[in-house]
Amino acid sequence: MKRILLGLFILSLIVALTGCGGQKPAEEKPAEKPQETTSQEPTATEGKLKVALLLPGPVDDGGWNGNAYKALMEAKTEFGAEVSFMENIAQSDFEEAFRNYASDGYSLVIGHGFQFQDAALKVAQDYPDTKFVIFNGSVSQEPNVASIHFTDWEPGYIAGAIAGLATKTNKVGGIGAMEIPVIYNAIEGYKAAAKAVNPNVEVITSYVGTWDDIPKGKETALAMINNGCDVVMCDANQVGLGSISACKEAGVYAVGFVNDQASLAPDNVIGSALYDTGVMVKLVIKSVQDGTFKPEVKGVGLKEGAHGLTWNPKFEKSMPDLVSKVNQIVQDIIDGKVTAPPTVK
Repeated sequence: MKRILLGLFILSLIVALTGCGGQKPAEEKPAEKPQETTSQEPTATEGKLKVALLLPGPVDDGGWNGNAYKALMEAKTEFGAEVSFMENIAQSDFEEAFRNYASDGYSLVIGHGFQFQDAALKVAQDYPDTKFVIFNGSVSQEPNVASIHFTDWEPGYIAGAIAGLATKTNKVGGIGAMEIPVIYNAIEGYKAAAKAVNPNVEVITSYVGTWDDIPKGKETALAMINNGCDVVMCDANQVGLGSISACKEAGVYAVGFVNDQASLAPDNVIGSALYDTGVMVKLVIKSVQDGTFKPEVKGVGLKEGAHGLTWNPKFEKSMPDLVSKVNQIVQDIIDGKVTAPPTVK
């Protein structure tokens, strides 16, 4: 009897083990990698040109950073490139951002602003197959670092001509982020043009030391307005939003800068001096794609289509004489009849 029971027990144990082990266990799926906090386009197929853009501010700033982001998205379609971008990058993270994209096999990494150039020069030495380009930079390095910059005095000059012709108080204001060449040259162009079209004008300028302090922009513009300025221009990324807000609140004129900013204050922004970052983006991508990239410093301006002017339709209709005079000044710059002020660096 014990033997029978033992046999039955062994048989049931074999059946149980067979039931548990007869099917291969399902493979455990690896944990998904956490998504990066930076904005990035989905990975494209292998072999595409890979382009990354590093931005010091947000893509919705209505100016410098938003313009570059828009250009990158256009280039994605035009060149069939895989694109990625990071926004609001702290200066302490510049080197890491360059290094991460280069190590991921990106063909081109663009630093959108002169402040990226030191980090690019350092990282580029370790990644000779990646091209590093600084917008509004002033450095180059064999074999893979280049800079392409705007002719900043030109849009400054356009804005100054508008201000000098529009003012009724003969006082106009110009706000810059920092006294660095790219901003300084625009402000000097602004001053020179305002005085060229209106010898009686007084140009009040201020450097606010920030790119993103919107309340500071409003405060600075209001101080200028309280001092008699009835036209204000601001070249300082997000700070310009505060400046235009002050003009709207005080009922004075503003001149848009970098992008068309008429929509921010349709009753105040007469026109906008433009920076078309798309021209630079397309130039550098094309050079990498067709193998003509050179480690050099290159400038682009009105003649190349990198700068321009757009009018608020309201004022284009109500200020025909001003519009005609400024349009002629733009053409004179293109034709070389108006040249950089002597104070431009």
